Amino acid sequence: MLLLASWLLSCWSPQSAATPTAPTPTVPPATPAAVEPGLATRYPGDVGIANDQAVLFQSGFEHGLAGWTPRHAGIFELVSDPTFAHAGTGCAQATATRGKDSGGEIVWRTATGQDTLFVRFYCRFAPDAVWPHHFVKLRALAPGFDGHAGSAPPGDRGFWTGIEPLRGKWRFYTYWHRMRGFNNPGPVAGRNDDGTETTAANDFYGNSFQPDGQPDVPRDRWICVEAMLKANTPGRSDGEMAFWIDGVKIGHYRPGAPLGVWRRNVWLTTTDPKRSPAPFPGFDFRTTQALQINEVALLWYVSEQYAALGPATCNRVWFDDVVVATRYIGPQVAAAPR
Repeated sequence: MLLLASWLLSCWSPQSAATPTAPTPTVPPATPAAVEPGLATRYPGDVGIANDQAVLFQSGFEHGLAGWTPRHAGIFELVSDPTFAHAGTGCAQATATRGKDSGGEIVWRTATGQDTLFVRFYCRFAPDAVWPHHFVKLRALAPGFDGHAGSAPPGDRGFWTGIEPLRGKWRFYTYWHRMRGFNNPGPVAGRNDDGTETTAANDFYGNSFQPDGQPDVPRDRWICVEAMLKANTPGRSDGEMAFWIDGVKIGHYRPGAPLGVWRRNVWLTTTDPKRSPAPFPGFDFRTTQALQINEVALLWYVSEQYAALGPATCNRVWFDDVVVATRYIGPQVAAAPR
């Protein structure tokens, strides 16, 4: 059992405030982004939220890993410490041990898939943890199909996205049958759409969607993350993805927005002096209505390549207060004191 109290004290050090040597001009404070309330406002402390007709699954890890299927043994364990958990008496800890493993995942799956699915969870990264290679996933998988990296999945077999803190900034990392490969020839023969030379390979790894202007993802505090995946109408590109951090919408990809350009397998919303921004075309995720979103995975994948970027042998993250629903959930509202 992790001795959280002594561990936290050993990682904490006081910081002294800097004293300015000269007066600084007064700058009006920025208007904070609006927090979007969701169905969680009806259920302080998430008490009773599992009974809401829009909620498909709820886990605060008060009953262990009930409802979850571990895919990798020994990676997830329970921490019983109400002073450390986001709420309640405990949370789940995932550990990737360098030189031994690269982490793993626990999965919730439903037999009745959905056209639109939201997942809200709280996560907390250890102070010395590296940013993971991949993180939490929403998936639509046909029976017997798991999907794999490096190829575009068939339109009637699967599509999925991951919400990930890539190098400390949140993004979507997405696979679907109309995804873009690493090589995307542009108007000049032998050149990609970003002007680089094409190569023999045209590997289909996840397409990246990272909104601009984000603050750095903090470590050592609980973060409320919510992601939405909406399937398209077969034959149309009306699929969507959106995510919220601490109740503030950071990214929403849908037909007509945001403005940007494709650069190989990345949708860029920054200014490109060589090309004018265009409306995002939306997603053609699937070719059949039968393929529906049916899986949520809490994934903590720290490859050896990524682990080498940090000092820790054991890279840890904690999860708590997971809710899966068919509508926006929003941050948990504090329960009334007893």
